[in-house]
Amino acid sequence: MQLIENTYTFWAILITANILMYVCTILISHTWSKIHEFKTLPLTKQDMYNSIIVLVINILVAIPGYLLFSNGYILFRTDTHLIRDFVLLFFFFDFAMYVLHLASHHVWPFKKFHVKHHTHTYFNSISLYVMEPIESLLFGLLLTIFVVLFSVNFYSFLAFIFINWILGVIGHLNTKSINQPQFFGNHIFHKTHHQHPNHNYGFYTIIWDKIFGTIFKNKHI
Repeated sequence: MQLIENTYTFWAILITANILMYVCTILISHTWSKIHEFKTLPLTKQDMYNSIIVLVINILVAIPGYLLFSNGYILFRTDTHLIRDFVLLFFFFDFAMYVLHLASHHVWPFKKFHVKHHTHTYFNSISLYVMEPIESLLFGLLLTIFVVLFSVNFYSFLAFIFINWILGVIGHLNTKSINQPQFFGNHIFHKTHHQHPNHNYGFYTIIWDKIFGTIFKNKHI
């Protein structure tokens, strides 16, 4: 807990971690496409500018959470319920983000916000970060509200943040495969969504798409 109790340490780690995740996203995506010889979407100055803005938002959105923590409104545990709290975070956000993603395609103003991300019908090394900054802000605020309402294990929280990032990276890797996953979402599942926007809204799993009938069923993409 000393990581977040000291203000300077917290912000140094937070800024460094976000920059490293951004750089690693680029390296992983570029290396993946290079190894498999996939054609990638050309990088544009506008995309680069947008991705940097989103990176900054990902850092700044921690401000309200840190102030709430400092004033005792957010309480983290470190000694109990590590697995339970991770599972709670994972499946709560899996459902919440499915609902918000569905709304982003059918409900104003969410629909207006989400258009930018779908300018990428296939991916380049920064596609994960190409979105309206408000979408990144909303995710951060939703995460903050969750930990205000529920006291979760601190290490479960960190593990969820990491898994959220790595699944985002995986989801935006190019692929030629059309073999849809059976449980967890992946790059095939999410690329299908970019090509067929009325299907495959899930973030971490495909459970809710199956339940609500939004799963992509055509074998030919």
